[in-house]
Amino acid sequence: MKPVPRSPWITLHRYLGLAAIPLLAFAAITGSLLCMVRPIDAALNADLFRQQPVASPLPAAMVVDRFAAHHPEWQVRSFPLTIAADERIPVKAARADAPGGPATDQLFLDRATGEPAGARRIGAAWSRRGATELLHDAHYTLLGGKWGRWIMGIVAIAWLIGHCIGFYLTLPLRAPFWKQWKRSWKLSFRSMFARFMLDLHKVNGLWLFVPLTAVALTSVGLNFFTEAYEPLADALFREPPERAVTAPARPVPLTFSGAVAAARQRAAATGEQWLPAAITVQAATDRIGVQLCDDGTLNYHALGPVVYLFDRRSHAFAEAVDPYRGNPNLAMIRLLYPLHSGRIGGLATVVLVFLSGLATAALCVTGVYVWWKKRKSRVALRRARAPAN
Repeated sequence: MKPVPRSPWITLHRYLGLAAIPLLAFAAITGSLLCMVRPIDAALNADLFRQQPVASPLPAAMVVDRFAAHHPEWQVRSFPLTIAADERIPVKAARADAPGGPATDQLFLDRATGEPAGARRIGAAWSRRGATELLHDAHYTLLGGKWGRWIMGIVAIAWLIGHCIGFYLTLPLRAPFWKQWKRSWKLSFRSMFARFMLDLHKVNGLWLFVPLTAVALTSVGLNFFTEAYEPLADALFREPPERAVTAPARPVPLTFSGAVAAARQRAAATGEQWLPAAITVQAATDRIGVQLCDDGTLNYHALGPVVYLFDRRSHAFAEAVDPYRGNPNLAMIRLLYPLHSGRIGGLATVVLVFLSGLATAALCVTGVYVWWKKRKSRVALRRARAPAN
């Protein structure tokens, strides 16, 4: 059989890559940094996160209950439950008397007193307080809002197509197939520099083909989430209706400590092995959500936490937000972030995504070099043919 001409695919791979490379390299480097976003934020803002260790500190939920009772002007939105003894409790909150948006929406509570020891406004800023949010927004939208998000989505599509074409171009045209293809997976440091750069370009793309494809696919899904991915999930899987609570209201609203205790009881009754890791508050429905995770710390291993929702007025269990049991719509939605960030499998997959980001940046460098090196011969060939034409 006559082999399929590859010139059109080579040309498409070349120009898709050249068009996407500037923003792709930027996304790759910022994405690698985002793998370490929590330690970076804690290091930059140690004066907010750290405090002197407290001997036998009270549970976080009890401390936040005390804060909420003493400061009714603040409406708690979320906070983690598992915190080291030398760390303050980061609480996202909104002021009830500032509906337009306060200058502060994250408080850091002292472990001993429950009083705010620091505060900041969550959002991108050219300062250490908002540096990690700035990094995230630059990676996601180029700080350009919806239009920046769409541009990065188009870059992701170009990257995905070019990446798959690149894989195809490594396949040998002549037999024996495996013997020929095996050479594309090897890198020799004894090669001439031009050959070394070409081989490095191939090796990076081949050895990391699966994680790079996953990151590229999820990039498209995240950047076109509301326009394409969420409607697709809704079309494929129907979201179950929200369960109404009909239990009578109690004299005293449910506390955060009470919600954690109720979540533990329900987990024990249903055989759930995961542990309470964080609290969220749904202000619109007046519900407290207890997020349960595999190790008791808030994470996005697998498809992320299971959430038990409790009605604040009646203390009754409202529903479980569970992507693992009977809710494929939620499972499809939840898959994006853990897979894209590498948090799906814990530290090992975070490291893999970190290395994939560095490899993508290297692909950009080697790709430009290979294009520039081969361009000389292409230009010379066109000039040589010009008189004949």
